[in-house]
Amino acid sequence: MKEHPVAVIENLSDLEALAAHLEGIDRVAVDIESDSFYSYHEKVCLLQISSASDDFVVDPLSVLDLSPLGALFRDPRTEKVFHAGEFDVLCLKRDYGFEVNTVFDTMIAARILGSKELGLAALIQRYFDVTLSKKLQRSDWGRRPLSDAQIEYSRMDTHFLLALSDLLREELAGKGLAHDAQDEFARLMRVQPNEKLFDPNSFWRLPGARQLSGQGRAVLKELYFFREKTAAELDRAAFRVLPELLLVRLAAELPRDLEALQAVKGLTPYLFNRFGRELLSAVETGLGKEPIEREPERPPSRRWDTVTMHRYEALRQWRKQKAEERGVDTVVILATDDLREIAQAPMRSPDPETWLATLTSRKRELYGTDLMALLSLPGPVPTGAPRRRRRRRRSGSGADNGSAPSA
Repeated sequence: MKEHPVAVIENLSDLEALAAHLEGIDRVAVDIESDSFYSYHEKVCLLQISSASDDFVVDPLSVLDLSPLGALFRDPRTEKVFHAGEFDVLCLKRDYGFEVNTVFDTMIAARILGSKELGLAALIQRYFDVTLSKKLQRSDWGRRPLSDAQIEYSRMDTHFLLALSDLLREELAGKGLAHDAQDEFARLMRVQPNEKLFDPNSFWRLPGARQLSGQGRAVLKELYFFREKTAAELDRAAFRVLPELLLVRLAAELPRDLEALQAVKGLTPYLFNRFGRELLSAVETGLGKEPIEREPERPPSRRWDTVTMHRYEALRQWRKQKAEERGVDTVVILATDDLREIAQAPMRSPDPETWLATLTSRKRELYGTDLMALLSLPGPVPTGAPRRRRRRRRSGSGADNGSAPSA
């Protein structure tokens, strides 16, 4: 551990000084802490930044304007090192509108290297023989004041990242996987936040919902809506308002009065006193609605026809074969998100020129011929390996000769 203390940034002038200090720096390590485990309206509660010589913890709940750091994240000359950074990048874009350029992700690097240990604590233990505490992993980062233990814990999330990235970068280069890692880092920079939308029909995903009667599901839908509305009003995570199993139990037992409600297993005295009458009202409303016998069909854009499903399986088998040939993890070949997009591409557009648009130029060069052959197969992909005629391949295609892998 570094001997100097961590610098906690709690006002705008100190943040502006930090931004000036980091201007033009080669690289920084970055992490965030949010309150998604506690709040309905999730927000960034801490922003940790480490340089080669210093650790900083920025408190966005004290410094309400983080715009001075926008240039740092936007600057392509400064590499931003994350661990499992997708959530961090999404939050930085969502909460502050930051553009994030030039990244390195230590978890992505470890996965590409085939590591079975992907957690930050496991990697720090492996490479530095240092044990990181996990005691505050579920800490409520939105509460103030922060304790010294919270500050130190959050600091450790970025403290070793630059040194760790050096070691992983060297391994990637040694195994010829640096370009594959860059493809995944480029994907990380492109992620975009989605607006949080409540789907009242998502009650179907609650454990036990499908075992209820149609009338019970109508009641469950009302209870589910009540919980979501209450969670938003209280700004608390929905599961902290009412447990999912309790909602399903209420919908199964259908209590009609306070005495019956109080007897429902799992309804604590606090929940009974706090929400008892509202729960009975939701049950009564649900009993007055039409029974819900069938789950609504998903929108057409989310449905996969048989051909698309077979195509996706063929792509998965092809990826597995390629990974075995190269002796690498399948993610090195193509990410699962890419496989899904490619499998659906012919369904979305009749123009073959668009089918591989989501891939980098390098991936298209390496695998384009194979992928287009799989996508062009008519009808359901056969279970046997389809044989293809040998043909002259353009120089630099990077495609293998021989037949396509089996579906």
